[in-house]
Amino acid sequence: MRMRAGLLALLMLGACQATPPPNGMSAKSAVELRAMQSRLFQTGDKRAMLRAVIATLQDLGYSIDSVAAKPGTVTATKLAQLTLTATLYTQSETATVVRANALVRAGGRSHQVDDPVFYEKDFFDPLGRALVLTALPAPPAAAGSAADAPAAAK
Repeated sequence: MRMRAGLLALLMLGACQATPPPNGMSAKSAVELRAMQSRLFQTGDKRAMLRAVIATLQDLGYSIDSVAAKPGTVTATKLAQLTLTATLYTQSETATVVRANALVRAGGRSHQVDDPVFYEKDFFDPLGRALVLTALPAPPAAAGSAADAPAAAK
């Protein structure tokens, strides 16, 4: 009887769980995703930032798939299942925003990584240590998409 009640409780809890969107993307809003995926670094040296992003990804066990230096984009894969793309935006002469976007491939589909701990602990903290800088939360306007970036940063 006790086991039946426990099983019933588990089934009820499972029914209450939010179902992820069918396309594998996050159920979080674009603003929430941008906030967890973007950090401001107090350096205007985009070239040094790009090198630090590449080195950090390699240190974390990623294989670099592509680098586009002019737009400031790096894509890397880890264990053939996790792909992370980092994009750099020059905000000012003394500040650069880095936005990281990670996708996990499972069951033939890609799923958006929407865990803020992943981005902070598994990318931005190591990147900050590589630069000997602190990764600060990016202001909302600085964390926009490539379309929002200044023409000079494209």
